[in-house]
Formats: sequence, structure tokens, C-alpha cells
Amino acid sequence: MNCYASLTEIKAALGISGTSDDTVLLNRLEAASRMIDAYCRRQFYAETATRYFPGAGARLWLDDLLSITTFKLDQNGDATFGITLATTDYNLWPANRYPKIRADIADNGDYSAFAGGVSRGVEIAGLWGYGNGRSATPYDTTAITVTVATASGTTLTLSADDVIAPGHTILVETEQLFISAVSTLTATAERGINGTTAAAHSAKAASIYRYPMDVWQACLDIASALYERRKSQGMKSERLGDYNYTVADGLIIAGAAELLASKKRIML
Repeated sequence: MNCYASLTEIKAALGISGTSDDTVLLNRLEAASRMIDAYCRRQFYAETATRYFPGAGARLWLDDLLSITTFKLDQNGDATFGITLATTDYNLWPANRYPKIRADIADNGDYSAFAGGVSRGVEIAGLWGYGNGRSATPYDTTAITVTVATASGTTLTLSADDVIAPGHTILVETEQLFISAVSTLTATAERGINGTTAAAHSAKAASIYRYPMDVWQACLDIASALYERRKSQGMKSERLGDYNYTVADGLIIAGAAELLASKKRIML
């Protein structure tokens, strides 16, 4: 679960001051975010996961990658990843930008190729996604602290107001949380999202995930178009849980398509 813009931002864009449509607007922000992912053929949120790749040769094309926890090989096809590469065994490309999209065997490493053509020969655990396009840690640190007594609690105690907003994905220690509502010094959250594990937190600092400016603006434009269409059709309630809106629906509007043109991934 993730939104590329916040409830506060879309309400400001639409000139809405009340709270009666907050849930409707959050649904549209999330739907717009998933439409952007589908249109660009990549995700912009950061996800902790283990992914698998074929291992032929000394060059490996990857999904958008922000950082690596472990890089393992299965060189004989027995589904056991018995070799763990050191960081000196491979180079990530591009060298000076994020996300990384390719791994090459290092000239001075201990290996001449990855997993010798095994179809599922490479296992990489790490942080995946485009992020903000600038950093392996695509979030802004804040002075806000979060307290929640258990891993299952959904009500967070905040140290201050007016920073964390509904629609934000925040990082507290190693856990990502999606914020669905905020009131005075409290927030409601979905716990342990994007592959992270929920845990108790006692006055721990919160960081807010950020995305490229053109992705943020496209999210606002598309979500606003979805909201205005609903309003013009006089709809009182509906479900967006399965995100039936598609690119073909015409709601990747021309302006949003232009904003996203540089972010659209060319599939190899």
C-alpha cells in the first residue's frame, strides 16, 4: 500500500477543506499511484524483498535496485544458493546514480560469471524500487518521533503535529508504515508494509518517503481527474480496492503522460 502524494496535498490542489471525502481521496491517490507504476513499468516505492534472476554471463540486468543485503548464486541448479558474493565481486550500474539497474562481474573479483546460465541462478535480497531517483535512502528525516506499544497496534503516538499526513509512507527503525488518518498527536497506520516487519517503537524518529517531482505531480493530476469524474457522475460511493481503472481508461491524461515520459522503463 502506497501513495505518491498525500491527502493534504490533493486537498490543497482541489481546494477542499472538509473531511467528508478523505477516504475517497485516499483511494484515488492509491489508484493513481498504481496506474503510474503500470504505465511506467516500474514501482517508485521502496520494497524489501528477495528476487531471483537468470545467471548467464558476466552481466545481469536487474529490477530497479536501491541497496543489496545479500547477493547469492546457485551455480549447479540444485536450488541451493551456496555462494555469497562479496561487494568486491560485482559492480552495480550506473555507478553514480540511483536506482541501480545492472550488475557486472568485477574485473578483480573471485568469479568470471554469475550462475553459469542456471535459469534461476541468482538470488538478491535488498531494497527494490525507483525511490526518489537520487539516493539509496529515498526519504526525508524528520524531528517527529513515533511510539506504538506493540507490533499489532494501529494507533501511533506522534511527538508533534502538521508533519506526518494521511497518504505518507513512513520509516520507523526498519519498519515501513502507511498513514491512513491523522488527528491531534496520533496517527492511524497500516503496519509492516512493503516487505518490512512490524515492531514496537518507543519514541523513535520517523522519516517520510519521497518520490520524483514529476511522479508526485502526475499522481495529483490523475487522482484529481478520478475524483472530478466521480463528482461529475454524481457517484455517492464505490470501491477501488482492485484498481479497475486502467491506462486505457484515458485517465493517464496528456499532461501526466508528458510528466512521466522520462520515467517510463524500456523493457529489454
